[in-house]
Amino acid sequence: MDLKRASRFGIRDIARAAGVSEATVDRVLHGRPNVRRSTAERVLAVAAEHRYLPEAELAKVRRRDRLRMVVVLPGGANSYIRGLNEELRIWAQSRDRGARIQSFLTDSMGPEEMARCLRRLGRKADAVAFFGVDHPMVRDEANALVDAGKTVMTLISDVTGCRRQAYIGIDNLAAGRTAAFLMARAAPPGGGKLAIVAATRHYRAHVERELGFQELIQKDWPNLQFAGTVEGQDDPHINARLTAELLERTPDLIGIYNVGGASEGIGAELRRRGKAGQVQLIGHGLSPGTRQMLADGIMSAVLTQRSQSLLEVMVDQLHAVAAPPFLPLQFIFPTNLP
Repeated sequence: MDLKRASRFGIRDIARAAGVSEATVDRVLHGRPNVRRSTAERVLAVAAEHRYLPEAELAKVRRRDRLRMVVVLPGGANSYIRGLNEELRIWAQSRDRGARIQSFLTDSMGPEEMARCLRRLGRKADAVAFFGVDHPMVRDEANALVDAGKTVMTLISDVTGCRRQAYIGIDNLAAGRTAAFLMARAAPPGGGKLAIVAATRHYRAHVERELGFQELIQKDWPNLQFAGTVEGQDDPHINARLTAELLERTPDLIGIYNVGGASEGIGAELRRRGKAGQVQLIGHGLSPGTRQMLADGIMSAVLTQRSQSLLEVMVDQLHAVAAPPFLPLQFIFPTNLP
């Protein structure tokens, strides 16, 4: 065979030789679903004949035992979760991952909807990874999937009593303590009051972050007091309204720790009232919105994890024996924006 000529053989040539579209060739070579087996074999035979891919890569695509993984995330206005979902879809298609990965956003963060999604989507999946509320309905559906032989993982927030194979995320108690340390060290000498904003206390991650935060403040900084915790459902409009109410009833408010998402609403209200920079804002999840607020001096820090690390550990768990350690916690400040 003329290897020089073969090296110039591309997707268009494979499509022509196999009698299919270029889009079909792309789906086959990336191991994506919804292509008939006979069509896939014809495409792969042409690719092999012309040495389009190395033998090892062709072997991966030809595997019949590719696992189907479903990832379920809460929908809504949380820009970080929407961004993670888009990143997951691009990442899963960029090269062979040893599994066919599909992601879904639920219509709400309620336990009934999450439980229904786990039951419906998990039926035909080999593995399910999800970010859901800590509720018995969610726990029971996840345990039913485990009993059915599925690999089950919780992402970002764990579920109490769930017999999942792994939790993949940061140490949320440590994250809360870290936020407390950062906020307290920058507090004025005279002290003041601090508030916490959560999406809902049904998220175990949010409860753990709140507990870690309060634990350290009460232990080491008695001059700082709590103005309470409010729940904004990860909605920027609700968070803005709650922030306005906090500022009105707490004139000595010096800091807000957002343990959930939609920090954009909090930041917008601080800016509107001329409190940006005066009231510290620390939150979670690097997104275009939180990045801009860091750059503008509205947020002092964002705690997060590297998305690609989360996704890689998630897929590694398909064949892992032991559960992974916590993901490394990242600290993003205005001075080290990636």
